[in-house]
Amino acid sequence: MSVFEQSIASFLMPIEDLLEDDVVSEIIINGPEDIWIEQKGKLYKTKNIFPDETTLQAAIRNIAQFVGRKVDEENPTLDARLPDGSRIHAVMPPAARNGTTVAIRKFAKAADINMQKFVELGALSADAARFLAICVHIGKNVIVSGGTGSGKTTILNVIGAAIPPTQRIIIIEDATELKIQTPHVVYFETKAANDEGLGGLTIRNLIKSSMRLRPDRIVVGEVRSAEALDLITVMNTGHGGTMGTVHANTPKDALIRLETLATMGDTKIPIEALRQQISSAIHLVIQAKRYHDGSRKLSHISEVIGVDTNGTYSTRDLFKFVQKGKTKEGKILGQMEPCGVLPTFMQELEVNGYPAKRAQFARPVKKSGDDGQGEAA
Repeated sequence: MSVFEQSIASFLMPIEDLLEDDVVSEIIINGPEDIWIEQKGKLYKTKNIFPDETTLQAAIRNIAQFVGRKVDEENPTLDARLPDGSRIHAVMPPAARNGTTVAIRKFAKAADINMQKFVELGALSADAARFLAICVHIGKNVIVSGGTGSGKTTILNVIGAAIPPTQRIIIIEDATELKIQTPHVVYFETKAANDEGLGGLTIRNLIKSSMRLRPDRIVVGEVRSAEALDLITVMNTGHGGTMGTVHANTPKDALIRLETLATMGDTKIPIEALRQQISSAIHLVIQAKRYHDGSRKLSHISEVIGVDTNGTYSTRDLFKFVQKGKTKEGKILGQMEPCGVLPTFMQELEVNGYPAKRAQFARPVKKSGDDGQGEAA
C-alpha cells in the first residue's frame, strides 16, 4: 500500500465500509453528519458520520496535498482522483453552506463490465450489441451522449473493447476514468496550472500532442469546451474510430452541443461549414439515459445523416428502447428494438463479410399477447 493509500485510508476511515462496498456506486457527503450513497441508481442515507467539520476538511486537504492541488477559502473546490481510480469532487466553506460537500464516484472493475453483461441486464439488445461492436471494430466515429450519471463512461469502456488489439489508442481525460480493455493504450490526463498560472495542460493541448504520437484512434473522455473543434478535426482527418462523450439529452442535441462547444475557442469558422464538418465527422450517436427507477440503459443508437436544407442536423434511429410497462415495484419493463431502417453503410458491412444481417434492423413483428417485457438494468 502506497503512502497516499495509507493516508486516504486513515483520513476517510468514517466511510471506509462504503468505499469498499462494490454495490455502492457513489458516496455523497453534505457536511460531516449527512452522508448518502447511490446503489443501483437510487440514493439512500447512511448512518456514517465524520466526527466534525474539521476532520472532514482535513481529509480533503490531505487528498489535495497528495495530488498537488490547493484548497482554501480562495480556492474552495477540489477535483481529483483517489488511488483506486475513484473520482472525488469537493466544495468547502464558505462556498458550501452545509459544510464541506463531497461526491466520490466509484467505478465498477473493468473486468466486471462487458457487452454480454449489458445484454443480460437489458441495457441493450443482442442485435444492437453486435452492431455496435462491428461499428467500433471497423472504425466508425462515435459520440456517447447522456446526462450526468447516465453511464456514458461505462458505455465507452464496453464498446471500446471491440477496438482491434493491433491498434494504438490514446485516451485523454480530465481525470482518468476509462479503462478500455485493449493491449496498446496510452493514457493522458490534464493538469491544472500552478499558483502563477503556469504549467497547465488542457484537453486541447493533449489532443494536439496526440496527433504527433501516431495514434490509430483518439478517445476523449468528456468533451466540455473548445476541444470539440479539435476532436471534429481529428475525425475528419483520417483517424477513424475516434470516440468521446458529451452531455446532452438526445442524439440531435448532442450534435448541437458539440457545435456550441466548438465555437467557444479562438478559432472562428462559419456556422454552415462547422455543421457540415460535424455531420460528416460523426457516424453514430449512442444515447445513454438514466430512468426514474434508477436503471441505466441505451435509449437510442442513431446514425448521423447530414445537414438538411434548413441547416438542421439530420439523424435517424437505428435502435430504440421501447418501454412496455412497469412492475408493481416500479421497475421499468421494455426492450431495445430496431427501428426498421438500414444504416447507410450497410453495403460496406455486407461486402466485407461482417455478421450484420438486414433482418436484424427490421421492426419486430407484434404477436398477440406479447408484452415484450424485459427488465431494465
